[in-house]
Amino acid sequence: MPCLKLSPLQSRFAASLAATLLLIALYLILPYPGYPGFAYAIDVDSIIQEDHNHPISVDVDIPHNLDETTPESAPASNSESTSAEVIVNIARRAPDGVTALENNAAEEGEIGLGETHHFMFPREALAGPKSDPTPGLPGDDENEFIGDFLSDQGGLNRQNSTLAKRATTVYISANVCSQPSLTATREARDAGPPQLQLYVSRSEETQQPGPGSRGPGIDMKNFAGGHVSTIFDAEGDLYIGISAPRNDRYSGKYKYEIAASIDQPFHKAEPNVPYLFFVDGDSGSALLQTNDTTQTNPDNEIYKKWMSLDPPPFTVFAHNINDSSIIGLENSFCGLKANAQIRKDGDNVQISMTNRGDKNKPKEQFYIKGLNKSSSYYGFLAMEGNSTKSGNGVVGGGGKVWKAMNFTTKAENNCALIHNLDFCSDVAYAVPSNPSLSLPDLIKLYDTHAASLYKNFSRSLAQIPCNTDPKSQYSLARSCNDCAAAYKQWLCAVTIPRCADYSSTQTFLRPRNVAQDFTNGTTSIELDSPLRQLVLSNSSRNPMIDEQIKPGPYKEVLPCQDLCHELVQNCPAALGFSCPEGRWLNASYGAKSENGDVTCSYLGAAYFLNGVGKTWEGLDIVLGVVVGVWALVWML
Repeated sequence: MPCLKLSPLQSRFAASLAATLLLIALYLILPYPGYPGFAYAIDVDSIIQEDHNHPISVDVDIPHNLDETTPESAPASNSESTSAEVIVNIARRAPDGVTALENNAAEEGEIGLGETHHFMFPREALAGPKSDPTPGLPGDDENEFIGDFLSDQGGLNRQNSTLAKRATTVYISANVCSQPSLTATREARDAGPPQLQLYVSRSEETQQPGPGSRGPGIDMKNFAGGHVSTIFDAEGDLYIGISAPRNDRYSGKYKYEIAASIDQPFHKAEPNVPYLFFVDGDSGSALLQTNDTTQTNPDNEIYKKWMSLDPPPFTVFAHNINDSSIIGLENSFCGLKANAQIRKDGDNVQISMTNRGDKNKPKEQFYIKGLNKSSSYYGFLAMEGNSTKSGNGVVGGGGKVWKAMNFTTKAENNCALIHNLDFCSDVAYAVPSNPSLSLPDLIKLYDTHAASLYKNFSRSLAQIPCNTDPKSQYSLARSCNDCAAAYKQWLCAVTIPRCADYSSTQTFLRPRNVAQDFTNGTTSIELDSPLRQLVLSNSSRNPMIDEQIKPGPYKEVLPCQDLCHELVQNCPAALGFSCPEGRWLNASYGAKSENGDVTCSYLGAAYFLNGVGKTWEGLDIVLGVVVGVWALVWML
């Protein structure tokens, strides 16, 4: 009888059916993993838990003279005893010339140019207990600004996913605390001392990795700004090297900290996105602030906790840009703490929480004094430890640094930075001033004057039937509370003008008081200048400024047009509010910048704060277009 001839489709189906039946037979014949008679023949040392969130189990051999309590009499569940045993075994196993690292315990060192120091993070440390968690910040994981950046940032890569399932995640990090000094002639823009290098070896054959180490299982990563951080999925010992490249232009040693952790990076840095913003400054001080720390509403518990934090969690460092000693330490907490010119431990930094701004969200502000006039500074937002604790034994105890930003002080002394006013509480910028006035007296003059003007408005608003039936209200969309809030914003911005240097050449600024002499007695412009004949430039917007403060010539950042429009939109027509039109509008009010720069004055303004979201939003759009085009090309 001839063989049955199958079509190609029937042949594939027959093969698939045969394979399926074979698998079913094997499943029924072979014992399952939980079957009592199923035995494993493996080496004990290779037992590793599947979940890297739980430490691997390792036997530890501890000398009996470690403690007066013998191993037989010690409680088996005593976590402190177990931790001590692991530490002793870690130290005992370290090779000669190699320092053993403990979990979340930074080792300090001094290394000269051309030298290499060696460390190890033993497999016993992978099995050791994790450090106790500390209280976090309110709503810890709600905002990327606060959340931890735990993904690898290039250089040393995590192992493949198969190993990651069987291994323990180890975070290795280091900070440079001080650097060698320059011996050669300084160039115009010196790049700073060479950055240290981090070497990591997973090979037992290379227990002291460094320059020249080659082969599988050996990786190198350069420090950046005095910081390095990487992630490994480890099954056994990790061997680490810190190397200082040679450079004849510098002499001296680096001081550094290195740590390994099975919890989180001990040292952290966010070098890519700024979260510190310049609000304003005068000739000797500046006001900086963080981004919003939460998006919750005022009645939310997270919001209330943020506003009541004492002390607030973040700190700040400032350093003159012309002093290059900070170059190479920009991402290192211990480097900034030891070398920055302005830091919290002095009297020049005042820190507090505020909810100033359009959305009234919590943020931290930094009032920095003792600055030089007409000078540019780096500003560094940082966190000591993990915000609640710092130092060895603390998860994230080495601190965190965000991307540096720049700000510049004013050149002239007739603009003074004020903030934290009682009535105009959202005012936080430089205002027309006179060096003869103290800052408290200046604040009282402006705030009291604005509050007195608001009383007159309140009497007028009281004549409007606010609490009445909907048919009698002036608007179904706006209330008298909306009108009162809009008027207060407009009033404070107009009666307390934002001041800029008279010498500034920014085109959006309005010259004021040009007919008066400067506070030092000199004249600002020629007697026949047209500016002397114009009311807009020959006086201040607020007559009280010319009569009582007498700041001399200055330039004003005009109030934003939005303030006037919102006042008209929110208030009843019976109050008679209106905005100028055409060139008179442009002469009295300014327009907001699309990139977030402060080109007009509004309460809660900070330089480039409003442009940050747009930048990332635009980047997302560009990336989306690129991905879409690539997908289309791939399909063609």
